[in-house]
Amino acid sequence: MNNAEIVEYYMNDDNGGNLPKKCVDCQFSKLAKTEPWKYQYKDDFYDDLIIILLEYNHEKLLNAHENGHMNALITRIIQNNIYSKSSKFYTNYLKFGLLSNDLEDLQDDAEEE
Repeated sequence: MNNAEIVEYYMNDDNGGNLPKKCVDCQFSKLAKTEPWKYQYKDDFYDDLIIILLEYNHEKLLNAHENGHMNALITRIIQNNIYSKSSKFYTNYLKFGLLSNDLEDLQDDAEEE
């Protein structure tokens, strides 16, 4: 199996549901409790996760598939991305959101004066 076939297998509802989506939903629901503003990027991150899996080291992805560790692998990839300040997720989504919040705060402060 190549990476695309492995990813398609886990996205298929016939194989226990869409595992990547379930993992993203679970991790983002935890994230929403502490940092709810990040939840808005859940769908974007799901798309990014699929790309990450498609480009992932084939031997490692195949090993996780053959040994029943895909849930753990996907969860680790998600956590490494959503909690890191150097990940593509942070750079592409969160950093912009934080800058937007800073601009809104400056605008609010200016209006109060």
